[in-house]
This record gives sequence, structure tokens and C-alpha cells, in this order.
Amino acid sequence: MLRLAASLVAFFWRRADRPREETGPPGPELAEGDTKLKTVQGVVTRYCSDYGMINDLIYFSNEVVTSNVLLNVGQEVIAVVEENKVSNGLKAIRVDAVSDKWEDDSRNSSRGLSGSSPRVLIGCVTSLTEGAGYINQTTYFSMESVCEGFRPCKGDWVEAEYWMRPGTWSSEAISVKPLRYKRVDRVCISSLCGRNGVIDDSIFFTLDSLKLPEGYVPRRYDLVSAVVVESSQSCYIWRALCMTPVKRRESSAGEEAADECCGALLLKNKGDIEVTRMTNFGTLKEGGSKNMVIWIENKGDVPQNLVSCKLAGWDKAKQFRFQMLDKAQMCPVVSLVSVPEKEKNFSDENINSSDSYRKNNTCQTVESSLVNSREASPDDCSCKGENGGEEESLSRRQVTEAGGLIPPGGRTLVVIVCDAKNSGRCKELLLLCFSSFIIGRVLEVNVVSGEESLIAVREPFSWRKSKSSQALASTRTTVVVTTQKRNSRRQLPSFLPHYPIPDRLKKCVEQKIDILTFQPLLAELLKMSNYKEKFSTLLWLEEIHAETELKEYNMSGVTLKRNGDFLVLEVPGLAESRPSLYAGDKLILKTQEYNGHVIEYIGYVIEIHEEDVTLKLNTEFEQAYNFEPMDVEFTYSRTTSRRCHFALEQVIRLGVKVLFPEEIILQCPQVTGNWNHAQDTKNDRQSTIKKTRKDVKDQTKHATKERRVGAQDIPGPAALAAETSSLVNEIQIPEVGENEFFNPVLNENQKLAVRRILSGDCRPLPYILFGPPGTGKTVTIIEAVLQMYYTLPDSRILVCAPSNSAADLVCLRLHESQMLRPGAMVRVNATCRFEETIIDAIKPYCKDGEDIWKASRFRIIITTCSSAGLFYQIGVRVGHFTHVFVDEAGQASEPECIIPLGLISDVSGQIVLAGDPMQLGPVIKSRLAMAYGLNVSMLERLMSRPVYRRDENAFGACGAYNPLLVTKLVKNYRSHSALLALPSRLFYHKELEVCADPKVVTSLLGWEKLPKKGFPLIFHGVRGSEAREGRSPSWFNPAEAVQVMRYCCLLARSTSSQVSAGDIGVITPYRKQVEKIKILLRNVDLTDVKVGSVEEFQGQECLVIIISTVRSNEDSFEDDRYFLGFLSNSKRFNVAITRPKALLIVLGNPYILVRDPCFGALLEYSITNGVYTGCNLPPELQSLEKARTQGTRGDCIRSPLLIRDGH
Repeated sequence: MLRLAASLVAFFWRRADRPREETGPPGPELAEGDTKLKTVQGVVTRYCSDYGMINDLIYFSNEVVTSNVLLNVGQEVIAVVEENKVSNGLKAIRVDAVSDKWEDDSRNSSRGLSGSSPRVLIGCVTSLTEGAGYINQTTYFSMESVCEGFRPCKGDWVEAEYWMRPGTWSSEAISVKPLRYKRVDRVCISSLCGRNGVIDDSIFFTLDSLKLPEGYVPRRYDLVSAVVVESSQSCYIWRALCMTPVKRRESSAGEEAADECCGALLLKNKGDIEVTRMTNFGTLKEGGSKNMVIWIENKGDVPQNLVSCKLAGWDKAKQFRFQMLDKAQMCPVVSLVSVPEKEKNFSDENINSSDSYRKNNTCQTVESSLVNSREASPDDCSCKGENGGEEESLSRRQVTEAGGLIPPGGRTLVVIVCDAKNSGRCKELLLLCFSSFIIGRVLEVNVVSGEESLIAVREPFSWRKSKSSQALASTRTTVVVTTQKRNSRRQLPSFLPHYPIPDRLKKCVEQKIDILTFQPLLAELLKMSNYKEKFSTLLWLEEIHAETELKEYNMSGVTLKRNGDFLVLEVPGLAESRPSLYAGDKLILKTQEYNGHVIEYIGYVIEIHEEDVTLKLNTEFEQAYNFEPMDVEFTYSRTTSRRCHFALEQVIRLGVKVLFPEEIILQCPQVTGNWNHAQDTKNDRQSTIKKTRKDVKDQTKHATKERRVGAQDIPGPAALAAETSSLVNEIQIPEVGENEFFNPVLNENQKLAVRRILSGDCRPLPYILFGPPGTGKTVTIIEAVLQMYYTLPDSRILVCAPSNSAADLVCLRLHESQMLRPGAMVRVNATCRFEETIIDAIKPYCKDGEDIWKASRFRIIITTCSSAGLFYQIGVRVGHFTHVFVDEAGQASEPECIIPLGLISDVSGQIVLAGDPMQLGPVIKSRLAMAYGLNVSMLERLMSRPVYRRDENAFGACGAYNPLLVTKLVKNYRSHSALLALPSRLFYHKELEVCADPKVVTSLLGWEKLPKKGFPLIFHGVRGSEAREGRSPSWFNPAEAVQVMRYCCLLARSTSSQVSAGDIGVITPYRKQVEKIKILLRNVDLTDVKVGSVEEFQGQECLVIIISTVRSNEDSFEDDRYFLGFLSNSKRFNVAITRPKALLIVLGNPYILVRDPCFGALLEYSITNGVYTGCNLPPELQSLEKARTQGTRGDCIRSPLLIRDGH
């Protein structure tokens, strides 16, 4: 295969070279009027973004360069040149590149990419088409170039050889193979949900791409062997390529019959019996009723015996019931069981029916023997939360084994009644059981509730990205009015370089030229030699995307609202980051053009609430504004990006041992002596603490001496000892309780983490505190910072987090500990942060942070990762900070994370990264930047390296991680065991332990609306309709919104388990759904319920969480980006389902959600535990429901006819 590809490459290159050989300089001259054309071969000697010079003589513009090739100075070209006879000027009208060289900064121009010399690309398959695909968005490959036996899937990690196609300058892989693969033997299929499954709880497979032996269909609990490849499949990192059974599970006859009944064969007419096919009830209002006649006609020559009619039980709400009516002249009257007297009469709205068919002597109500007993549904109650009496079901089980012959030419009818109860679309299966066959019909209805009218579409969706009107430069005069200074005390040196985006890179993105033509290093794995260049390019890609996106969202003719002294701008789509704005961002308001003049007002974002942006503008403008229409131009702040670029230059000195650690070199402990004070008396404990704090490791200059002498007996000068003792005596040392920890309730893992951080055995290698949800990560950080402050008097601690909210939380917790004296801690804010956004408790600490020079001398400094860059601007020396903590490190991009790390010593400094790589990661918008790894945090990348990697064999007794480098917290203090089981299995190797307060987590186990008492989970299937309205691109689902409101009502007004509205949280990925749900909650006086996105709930918890997934379009499964990552991002899923303490309710369309591995696992978990309710399940999940009912009810529920027919 490779030989064939090489011969093809050589063939095309020969064809490309041939014209060059034929047209060597000087070329033929062609006369044309007053100009002469000739062909010249030369070198580009000057090149700007729009034009260039060949041989310093021939001018050319970008428009004449063929195939959008990106030219460089020094590049050889062939040009068709036009010479003007009058001026003798030379101008190229066509320029063809002869060869191309790629610059690597300006130092290594020879590191270019030659089309004839393939290079190696490590990447992920990002899309697949018929017979081809793409790696990292841009590198094309055909299936012919894939190694034998490997069928790529989206998400697979591959190693490819690629080259650049001449003419198009796009990369094409000539060989593709898996990056990593292995064989696993005798492992169990632990999950099978639809066409997706999981082996051994860790290996994903899909039947769409799995190679199987002929005739083998995988079943749950089968023992198999498989070949697996590395692949990013939701929460799984391996994908099964092929599978062979070792031991198959025995399948029951009932399962086979169920499979047959669900197939298309069931819906076909049989035995010359024809059954009406129109079985859709259309749209009904909730509470309404409608009936439909289904005719059964025998067109054969043999009588057929209709044994019974059944409902298969797809519809949990039991909205369908039926009556079978026979006319004496058509067929013999069947002996039937009488029906309840309260049976409803048929509506006049019935389909294909008339009054003549209504007879009281032939009525029958039958349900399938497979239907479960009636489950409580919130739809049985009013929206005001009234419980109401549970009516006796009209479709109470009355199984009739009736014998009814339909003679040749005869016919009978079945009247189906639909009582609309459940909002959304629903299906039920009607089974007409004859003696030797079964005919099925699918009943359908769409139920709309009255409350949906409150949130109906107000205006048709017409998403047009408005742009400001552009006046000609010659006819406009712009007057800029700037705002007041936001922080008059902070005047910083402005030496931070600009790091402008290269024009060639912009051209690559704008013209969709392969990014590898600009920076081929992106194809390589990240390493020390390409660290700066690779991340610099990724940062620029993200900036280009942000700038382009913001321009597309400029607005024209908008009116601002007033909110007190401030003006508020409504930005549709803002909540979905369309556009992406943050507090402190700058935007420009422009007046409408008048007599050629436009006035520009510079504004800054103070606060963002849903889609409203509060602005700080010039005071006079704020007072004088009278709701005139304004144009809005968004601007992108490059400050954080520039700090990242600067940090990339600084952090290189940390080298391999910090950025790419490969080995552990033990250092002298920072804290020496006996650190266990648990058995000391109160007086002895105080002196022991003083002794411990005096026995500290000396500064870096004495490190070599300490290493020789040893850690237990450090001979320091008497003067230093006396001085240290005196210093310790002056410091107010707080009482630490019964042991050495300030927080007496820390668990063993938390204590171990604090001890390891204090010891710092492996510094400067980063120490990782792995904190799954609800395990007390922040509590551990607070303890470590306090211990570091008191135990190491020479320490200066920098505590950072990616967001202001996370940094504020650390500051607040340290403040609440009451262990720090005044002047010990400072909170440094960004220059653009306004005081209105800061909580009162930490404002005193923020005031000290206004003077950055003064703040740099505090012992504990708290700020965001980006604002840590302020210390570069005042020129603090390397090693100024002895310890750097990065909390929520999994949410920061690596360039952002290294901003504070560049300020630490590479010899004695200590780095602590705290977070959870399985929760929300960095917010990256550029798909190219994501494809090449900018969305992977430093925390996540380090944990994938061998020294940090999970190893149960080597460290099984220490939580499977090297305890010198990683501590994993596993005791969960938040959730009920039933809610913790699934995320623990999917994300945390089943290691999370339930340690929550039993009184809290069991408080709702008796709630009357639980499908299964004692199991606090509900998955409510809703097949609603998604919609958009007005100019907002955001989606909403009225049926789900109403159902959310009803659950909130039922919880807040329950007689048995009443829940405060403030204890209920609603998570939904779309801002428009948030808006609609809030409207409904206001209507029922439940405004205290918190409604927001996943990001707004990160780090928070609620007694009850309700999740509305919104999307419900079953016709086409759109690209992941239209789901905002919610339905396809395992980290968002993990955050969402780990917020509740006592009850989780998930609303969504199972037909959509089953396609995602995580939501599929949740569906499977809900069905097998009997907590699924709502609409009918998709066919791929019905087998799970049947298996559950068979397992709980036994053979008594199976219809003998179904089993016999299945055989």
C-alpha cells in the first residue's frame, strides 16, 4: 500500500515539475498592446500581507498567487510578468510557487515541509465521510491508506504519515494506524444499551463498527476477548475493534419472542387478515380524550380466531385503553368480561367511528401481561402541586382469553381510546393475538399541556447576526469618549509584549488553508523542544476565533435599558457564549451617523446576568442617555493571552522535571521532626509546635548542605536558632485542637495529602490533589495553606484559580477559618474588576490588593491565574513565591495554568495542582485549537504521564496512585449511594465511598412520586418539541419546561417530604430554556428555585437537582457543537449528575439520549432499577425493560401465546 502511494506521489510530482523544466528563464515573450508578457523564474525578496516583490524588481499582489499558496521571503517562484512599454514597470499577473518553506519563528526556516518527504502526525479522527475522513479537522485520509484490519471511528487516536498536496496546500495522510492498541482476554460485557456497549466497565464498543464472528450477537454478561484501540469515546479511552465470544449467556425463549415482537415483521398483515394502519391520534390537549376505530377484516377463505387483544406497556402513563365491538351480522358475538361502569363514552371527535357502533354488550378492557403495575406520575397532579386522589385506572388489568372467530369476508373493529395525560409524543403497541400469529399496530399521540401556552413561541425564529452599519471613512468623524479610570492606585509598567497574531496564520484560518502549512510542529506530540511554539500557535488560533466571532455578533440599532445608575445591554445568545463576554471586557457603543459624525463611547462590562450585560460608561453619557438606538461593537481583550505568551517564555526554565516529569528525585523534607501532637498535653503541644516550626529547612542556598547532613538533625547556627525562636514566640500561634490539624474532621486521605504537601519530597515536581465531586478538595487546600503558613515561616504562598468565583471561595474559607491575623492574606483582583461584584466578607483583603507592589509582600496571596501575570509586570524575581497552589486546575488551559508557575523557583519551589480531570475542563472555542490539544489542562496531561498514571499493581495499597505525587480523595460527603453509584463506576473506578449525612441524603426516600420507593432517582422520558424564537439562537422545550415546573411544585408542596424552593436546583444547557422555566416558576410563586447552566453549578450542591436536556429532534442528530457539548461531553454530564444530595430527576428524550454513552448508561441504570417513567422507550432499550420485568415478576407475566409464537 505504501509503495503504491509513493509511486502515485512521484507521478504527480513529475507532472508538477515538467512545466518548470520546460519554462526555464528566460521564457518566451508575448506582445499584447502596450505591454509585453514573459515568464520569469525568481525568488521572493519582499513579502507583506497583501503584496510582495520578486528579485526586488517585479511587483505582485496576493490575488495573483495561484492556489492561495502562502509565500515566504526566499521562496522560489515562476511568474508571468507584464512589462509596461511606457514606464518599463514590471508587474506579475500570475505567480506559481516552485517550492515552499515553513518558518519556525525566524530561526529555523529550513524546518519546512517537503511534499516528497512525509512527516508523522499524532492526532485524533475528528470526522468521517464515505470512504474517507479527517484527522485533527484538517488532514485528509482515504480508507485505502488505513492499515489492514483497522476501521477508524470518530475519536480514535492515530499515528499517520502525511504530506502536503501541491496546488491545494492541504495535508493528506498516506498511512494511518492506531496510536495504541492491545488485546484483552476473557472480559465481560458489563453494559449493552442499544447499539452501544461497554466491556469490563472500561472499553466502549458500538455495533456500527465492531467486527464480530458471523452469527454472533453480543449480549450483556457474555465473556469475550477483544482487540481494542485508544479512542476518546465520552468517558472511555478505549474502543473495541473486534470481539469474539468466549462464553455466551443463555438466552431465554421470552427474550427471543420479545425481539421478534419488536421487529418490523410484527406490524405486517398476516393470515389474510388486514388491519387499519392509520393509528395516529394527532395532537391532544392534556386532560382531553379521543377515540379511534381500527378495523380487522378477514380477506381469506379460512376463519381466523382472534384470541385476545393486548397493550405491550410501552406507555408508562397508561394513556391508551381499548374496546372491541362486534356486529352480529359481521361475526359471532364474543363472550366478554364486563367493564367498569365509569368507562368513558366515546368522543364525538372519534376517527373512523359513528354512534351506530356504540353497544354496551361488547366492551372489553385488556392490558398486556407485560405491563407493570401503575406507577405514580407527577402528571396526575395539578401544576399547583395538589396531590389529588389517585384514580383507579380505567385500564385495570382484565386479561380476556376470549374466542372470537372472524369468518371469511367478515370483519370486526377495535375502538381505541386515548386519555391525554403525559405531555409530549408517546407511542403504545397494540397486539392483536390470533391463534397462529400476532399483528401489531403502533398507537401514537402528541399531548400538549395548557401551561405550554405561557411559554409558546412569541415570534418566529430569524437568527441574523446583526452588524453595525459601516459608514465610509471619508464621510465620518469619530469622537471617542473614554470612561473614568477603574483603579487609580494601580499604575503598572507596561512592558508586556504584544505578541501579535502572524498575518500568515490569519490567512490560513480565513482561507481555510491547512494549519500545518504554518506550523508543522502541531502534528507532533507535545514535548520540551516544541512546547513554546506549539502553545503559542494554539493561543493565536483561539484569539483568531474569538476576534472573528465577536465581529459576527456586532449589533445595530439596539436600545439600552436602565438599571439604577447603570445601563444594561441585552445580548441574545450570550448565555451560550454566542458571543463570549466576560466581566471587564471592553465594547464600543456608537451613535447613529448624523451629518457624517459618529460618537463612540467606550464601555466596560461590569456584570453579566443571563443575557443582560451591565455596562460602566462615561458618567455624562449614562445620565444623558434617552434610549436612542446605538450600534454595538464587541472587542476582544488580549491581556490574558499576552500573559500566557509571556509565561511560555518564562516557564521554559522549569524544564523537563516540571513540565514533562519522568523520574522522581527525593528532596529533603520541608518539615522535619515529630509532627504528631495528638498525645501531647495542651502545654506540651504548644512548645512542640514551636519546636517544629523552628526545625525548618533552610533556604535554597543551604539545600546541598542539608542533603549531606540529613533531615533529622540539621545543625543550624545558634544565632539563627535564637532568632527563629524569638520570631516564633512573637507570632500568635492558634490552638490546633486535639491533634496537629486545624480542621479536626479531616479524613485520612485529606490528612495524607496535607502531610505530603508539607513534606514536599518530590519538589519541584507538581503534587496533584485529585478531588472528585463532594470529597472536600477545598477543605484540604485550606488546611494545607494554613499549615504551610505556620509551619514554614519563610514561605510565601500564591493561591490561584481560573475564575474569580473559585479564588473568592478560597479567600472566604481562609477568612472563615479565623486562623490568620490581619495582614497575612491579600486578594489581588484584575484591574478591570469592579467593586460591585465582590462579596463584602473579602473586600478588606481586596483593598490591600489594589497596590500590587504592596500586595506582593504578603505571605498569602490569592488571585486568578491570569491576574498572577501582574507580578511579571512589576518585575518580581524568580523564586519570589515559595509555593504555588492552583485550585480547580482542571478548568484552566495549560498556558493559563503556567502563568503563576513561572514565578516559582525551579530548585526548591513547590507546585500543588488541585482539581478533577473528569469535571469541566478549559473553555476553548476554536475547533482547530481543540483538535491540537488546547482543551487539555495541565492537570489532565500530567496525570496521563507514566509517573502520575494510575497503576493498581504498583500502588494498589495507596489508592492506585504514587502517594508521593498524587492523592485521590474518595470519601464523598454529598450524595446518596444510589446517586453516587453511576458516576463512581463511569469516572472513578468504583472507588467513591458514601460518607454523607444519612439524615440529609435519605430525607426524600419516602416521597410519594418516586417510581421506586427508597431509590431517589427518576428518569422521566419526554418526547417534546424543541423550538427557537426571535433573534436568539438558544433552544427550548416547552414540554420539558412544564414538567420541570410540575416536579418543583410537587416537591415544594408535598405533604410527606416537603422541600424548600431554595433546596431545588434546575440544570439545563440552554439559556432560553432557563428563561422559560423561570417564567413558569414565577407563575406558581417558586422564584427561589435556582435555574442555570452546568457551569453555574460547578462546585455547588443542592438537595434536589432536576436536569432538562432540551434537545428532541429525532429526525437528524446534529453535530455536537449544536448541543453545546452537553449531550456529548462526559465532563459536563459528570458535573450535572453529581450535584444532588438526596434526589436526581432527569428529563429528556430517550430516543436522542441513548446515542450518547453517558446518557445511555444513565438510561440503562434507570431502567434496570425500575425508576424510568414517561414516554415509551426506543426499540433498542425495550429489551432492558422486558428483562427487568421478567426478572422481577417471573414467568407469570409472560403470555403463553407470545412465547409459543416466538418459537
